[in-house]
Amino acid sequence: MAHASYQAVAETRPRIRRDVLFTETPDGVLFHNADGGFLLTAKSAYRFATLIVPHLTGEHSVADLCQGLGDAKQAMVGELVRTLYERDFARPVAAPAEHDSDRPAPAPDVARRYAPQIAYADHYADDADARFLRFRETRVAVLGDDDVARWCATSLIRNGSAVVGVTPALDTSALDAEVAEAVADGCPAELRTLPTAAGREPSWAELAGYDLVVVTGGRTAPARLLPLLRAGIPAGRTLLPAWSYGSDAVIGPLMASGTPGCWACAALRLGAATGRDTAAAAELWSALALPGSPAAHGLEPGRPLAAMIGNLLGYEVFRITSGALPAETAGQVIVQDMASLDVTAEPLLAHPRCPFCAPGKEEAARAVAAVDLSAAGTSPAPALPTLETAREADALVEELNRRSALVRPYAGVFTRYADEPLTQIPLKLSVVELGTGHAGGPRAIAAFDVHHVAGARMRALDAAAVVYAEHVVPAHGVTARAEGAVAEGSLTVASGLPGTAAGWQRAVSLVTKEPALVPAGAVRPFGPHNTDRLFERTRAGAGAGPSPADAAAAGLLSALAHDALLRAVRGAAAAPVPLTDETPDAELAFLVRSAERLGLAVELLDLGEGARSGVRVLLARAGERWAVAAGLDRQAATVAALRDLLGAVQYEQDAAAPDGSADTGDPLLPDLDARTLTVSAAARPADADQGADGADQGVAGWSEVLDRLRAAGRDAYVVPTGAADLASAGLHTVRVLLTTAQEPGDDH
Repeated sequence: MAHASYQAVAETRPRIRRDVLFTETPDGVLFHNADGGFLLTAKSAYRFATLIVPHLTGEHSVADLCQGLGDAKQAMVGELVRTLYERDFARPVAAPAEHDSDRPAPAPDVARRYAPQIAYADHYADDADARFLRFRETRVAVLGDDDVARWCATSLIRNGSAVVGVTPALDTSALDAEVAEAVADGCPAELRTLPTAAGREPSWAELAGYDLVVVTGGRTAPARLLPLLRAGIPAGRTLLPAWSYGSDAVIGPLMASGTPGCWACAALRLGAATGRDTAAAAELWSALALPGSPAAHGLEPGRPLAAMIGNLLGYEVFRITSGALPAETAGQVIVQDMASLDVTAEPLLAHPRCPFCAPGKEEAARAVAAVDLSAAGTSPAPALPTLETAREADALVEELNRRSALVRPYAGVFTRYADEPLTQIPLKLSVVELGTGHAGGPRAIAAFDVHHVAGARMRALDAAAVVYAEHVVPAHGVTARAEGAVAEGSLTVASGLPGTAAGWQRAVSLVTKEPALVPAGAVRPFGPHNTDRLFERTRAGAGAGPSPADAAAAGLLSALAHDALLRAVRGAAAAPVPLTDETPDAELAFLVRSAERLGLAVELLDLGEGARSGVRVLLARAGERWAVAAGLDRQAATVAALRDLLGAVQYEQDAAAPDGSADTGDPLLPDLDARTLTVSAAARPADADQGADGADQGVAGWSEVLDRLRAAGRDAYVVPTGAADLASAGLHTVRVLLTTAQEPGDDH
């Protein structure tokens, strides 16, 4: 019976890549190329390879090659071909179609002159002739009068492009010679001068005869690129820029109608990246805002670098049009330092503040989907580590790697992890740096975990996502007050100042699932809709998680913690909770001992929220420092409060910490001195009866929490605050707005 490997590939036609070599070894034969290799171990493997490899041309199927061979030899051929496929050392090609003679093919002179280009396409994909013809027949306009533009046009003509348009200001003497040589060799080529009005760059109407437009010019490129972007890229047309940003040359992104992630997104990302030249962003946008002003300051590519970039652009056009390889600038940018020549390619996600990639009015006006809190914790993403799951961290690390796609030094949503110099004892610390792009400046958001640095990084990404949603993502779908609006003063975050909110956003009730309108200033209290300070500038109600339900659950816990803290500030007594390292709970015992190691006398207070909503809210304080946390059970809330307090202290004591104090996000209650809170042993919490391990005897579920809110005449409204860039990595953010307890005559 034939081997399974043979049966799997028997009907395929393998074509080995042209860059694959095979070398005899003492144990067999080594197949290798620049990307790697593998060893085929057998006594006669090398001789076997010399016999079979010359026939892996795609002209014959594996079954044809194995005619007359025994099962053992067939299995050997099948195993080799399967391995070549898996390692991308070969690919299966399609059988010749019956009507191949009807397919368009290059003219004989064209096929002869550009045989290397056709062979290059054939190395990676089928239908090499058709792919080359798509490249040759694509009409390309090159907008620019610099060396990059000249080298790009040269590359296109030398590699077979039939029609290239250039600006009148470009010196075309060398290009004319290239065209004349191609024409003399029987390969028609045309160099056109683009029609341009004096003192103005070509518009889309003047570029109607071209399929793909390349924009160059270094520091001047944005001025000719932005008008094309603002006018809208016509359907079926493609735009590819090469431009300068400070001391960097940037190639891309590739733009087409309806494709998210444009040049403006790239400029915004580069300008927000922490540790970068922020003056370059100011220079760029000021030059664009003042037509006729000098171009932004910065380096220009020298002649060797201009040749490199120009040829790269020509090669990129070949990739785009032929499809032999994916375009390197599709969905990403290539950044090259013009001094060191270091090159980095990074994915580019649409920036939420980009006017060209912003969600449409219909999408922004869409009703908010109802959120079922019972779904919290059920998403496929692994939960943050606990004592039970800490030893099985593989899934957590995999999820962290997925989210880390947002962390990039040039074009990332977040710039980098800044935790490697930090001491990871006793707690694990992480810091995520991000730029907010305005007067707030860059932020370094810190978070902590008891078990893993991976867990600390996950928490830091959640906290950074909340900051990003508040300070970077604009409010979409803001509308006027209408029926279903929630009274400003009914919210727990209301400041008490008189006034009426001007902007409103769509929300949905967690309690009733009914739609509502809530003040935009309460959704983003640090934003422009709260300039009258009708609402406290607090992170209360902000939540992040791997699903909308997880984010809403985190937001509701935050809102309830803030509400409990407000009651304590207004005089409600908190109950002391004893702390001892003799507790059977390993996490609590570790945190108590860690507090002693850090020299802290920690006091734990129960703020009494359990008797109201069923959610436990615990505050840990040590002198002027404090941290508050909420959870469905006391143990989780206690661990979180102690962890955040001790983590902040450990961070501040670390000489390698980038700043003096830990930035854990926007404040929950600014300027609070937790030492002033009233403490009374008589304020015994309703859930004081616990087991021997300190755990709750009964833990409220989300349905019970919502029922208690309903019974108290309260509601909780959720508003999505995230953007597509965060969601692409499985991060969702929301704001939950909690109403006060309803009194007779109140109108919520």
